[in-house]
Amino acid sequence: MISLRRWVAALIPLVYAFYLPVQSILIPSIQDRLFEIIALAIYLLTVIPTLLFYRGLKFPIWQAAANLFAALVIPALVIFQRDQIANDDIGGWMVMGIAVTLTATAVRQQRLFAVAGLLVLIAQVVYIYGPGALVTAGLVGATVFVLAGLGVSRGIQRANAESDKYREREARDLASIASLEAIKSERTSRLQQVLGSSVPLLGLIAESKEPLSAQMKQSTRLLELSLRDEIRGRGLLTTAMRTEISRLRNLEVEVAVLDEGGTADLSESELKVLLAQAIAALQSIDKGRVTIRSPKGESFKLTVVATLPGVAQPLLSLRLS
Repeated sequence: MISLRRWVAALIPLVYAFYLPVQSILIPSIQDRLFEIIALAIYLLTVIPTLLFYRGLKFPIWQAAANLFAALVIPALVIFQRDQIANDDIGGWMVMGIAVTLTATAVRQQRLFAVAGLLVLIAQVVYIYGPGALVTAGLVGATVFVLAGLGVSRGIQRANAESDKYREREARDLASIASLEAIKSERTSRLQQVLGSSVPLLGLIAESKEPLSAQMKQSTRLLELSLRDEIRGRGLLTTAMRTEISRLRNLEVEVAVLDEGGTADLSESELKVLLAQAIAALQSIDKGRVTIRSPKGESFKLTVVATLPGVAQPLLSLRLS
């Protein structure tokens, strides 16, 4: 959200708002002006909070409604006062004072109330003084003020929307980076564990002068497959998936795990749910060949296929998304 110190943004319009009624109020020859004073009080009670109060850009709807009420009541009071004393010199601040209030109302994201207030003001003045008042009473200037406020309001709204989108995108990128770092850290840890277990085995093989026993060959084969899984399986290798792969290989099932990036956009919890579905489906497999793959650019995220050599119909074929 675009932010600015309120007193800085409101300083110039506030000075102008206070200046407007000065000339009219200081007219010395007029004594009876009670209704104009009431109108001025209403004006100050709306323009000051409109410019200075409330946190954030948008202010409450009830304040906007009060500003609309002021746009209706202030002209009526001033016009009535002019008729009472037969002097149209007083209340010259009325049109532009209301315009300042309505312009601020528009800027503070209550545009409908600002437009309604402007129409109410124009309707009253034109009804009393005729179409010529559009020029002579300052209604053109008031309209320009409010239209400018509407333009500023829309510009701020668009800027805030773009700022929010940028922050959301930044948050997603940071979350993605954190997720990748976590995956990288976990993978590094797992590789260190695998390499840690492989070094002693490789040392035994290097020191052995006898042909490898069947058990040693099996251990070596499983170690090679584990290393291959870590390289090719990447994000698909959770603890539960490693356990299931180990179960299948102990049953002499061939297992291939291929992470091609199809699950890269999933959250950690979504990926766990997807892999849990795959593991549950694999529980019935005890022979043949299993391929677990996450293809990129497909409508599905994960495929699980189990086949038997020489048999066209697969034992298992799943597409998970």
